[in-house]
Amino acid sequence: NYDIDVKDVQRVRSVYKVKTSEGIYCLKKVGNREKKAIKSIRIMEYLSLKGFNKVARPVYCKTGKILVKTDDSSYYLTNWIDAEEVNFDDIDQVTDCVRLLAEFHENAKGFYLDGVKMKSNLGKIFNIYNDKIQLMNIFKDKLEKMKNKSIFDITYQENLDFYIAQAKQAIELLKHSEYMSLCEDSKKEKYICHNSFYYQNILRDSSNNYFIVDFESCLYDLPLIDLAKFIRRIMSRNNFLWDFNYCKELINEYSKIKKISDKEYKILLALLIFPYKFFRLGRKRYIKKKKWKEDRYIRKLNKIIESNMYKDKFIQDFKEYFDIKLNN
Repeated sequence: NYDIDVKDVQRVRSVYKVKTSEGIYCLKKVGNREKKAIKSIRIMEYLSLKGFNKVARPVYCKTGKILVKTDDSSYYLTNWIDAEEVNFDDIDQVTDCVRLLAEFHENAKGFYLDGVKMKSNLGKIFNIYNDKIQLMNIFKDKLEKMKNKSIFDITYQENLDFYIAQAKQAIELLKHSEYMSLCEDSKKEKYICHNSFYYQNILRDSSNNYFIVDFESCLYDLPLIDLAKFIRRIMSRNNFLWDFNYCKELINEYSKIKKISDKEYKILLALLIFPYKFFRLGRKRYIKKKKWKEDRYIRKLNKIIESNMYKDKFIQDFKEYFDIKLNN
């Protein structure tokens, strides 16, 4: 389907590395996710047109189509990025990543194309958080009715009220913030969140150039959602463990490229306070019934609980530094 001379094909993670006479390409299988694949391709093209060259370049086939369909799947081709996944334990790489995220937000702004379906989460945070609290209350009911509890069940149950209160604290902060008005502004500007800005989707080459891949999860939302998700992931790592000074550095580096206004700090704090890790662990256990060994569940839960004193100090330091009060 392509005007290339294929020499070798090998599987690399979820894609194929295609060596040809003309160079190296990346072939991605998208299954039945055709609409998401088209969205991902159009965003790559949009970013390239804006001069943001830290993305792959889609390759069209001979017919001029971007997707090649087979009986049971679809595929698309891009250039191969000769780079490796970033290391989130390396402080310099993490700092470079937050700059990359800010550049992505600034360049992806304004993306809109007829026929490309893009989900929006703007203004939906209260429903999202309340649904999670409701689910934690379901965990609570299940545990109260459970007769033969494991050590994990007992420990999770003992901590549920604390984390439900933490989730409610996040909602209260958001209620007294300018979240809804910022969503209206973001709707006009058409800001995009990557929504999957994890180390697997951030590549770094030998010359310290960074690239961002996989735009299938992109949606319209406040850029702060991406930033908060990234900071939470970094802060929960043993190397950083809710170190406010480093968090402040990440925020400063991001803000040099994509300005964070004073009214956004309260929203950012709320997004950082919400107990995602505790919630997700409960969902894995009681809803998805993930078949992990008991000691793995216990180890993950203990790590979340043990980080509480660091997170509590982090919250206090954040409030003091950015002068955040509940009703201001």
